[in-house]
Amino acid sequence: MISNATKAYLMKHWYRSELIPLYFTTAAAVGVCGYFATRALKSPDVVWNKRENPYPWLDVQQNENTKMLDPNGRFEKQWSRTRL
Repeated sequence: MISNATKAYLMKHWYRSELIPLYFTTAAAVGVCGYFATRALKSPDVVWNKRENPYPWLDVQQNENTKMLDPNGRFEKQWSRTRL
């Protein structure tokens, strides 16, 4: 599948023991950024379709939480985007 020359090149230049923590840290940072980007794009502040749903923030009821964390526990349910 992978030739011996390719394996030798990868082991020599990319697989160094001092770079392994850097790879894990970079992968974790990219994962966390991706999670928060998808979470932000699902918020009621973002308008995806101006014709069908120009004001998605009007669909949020008073007893729904739009934030990630509710430390006071005042809201009964979590808001979720049902349509774009």
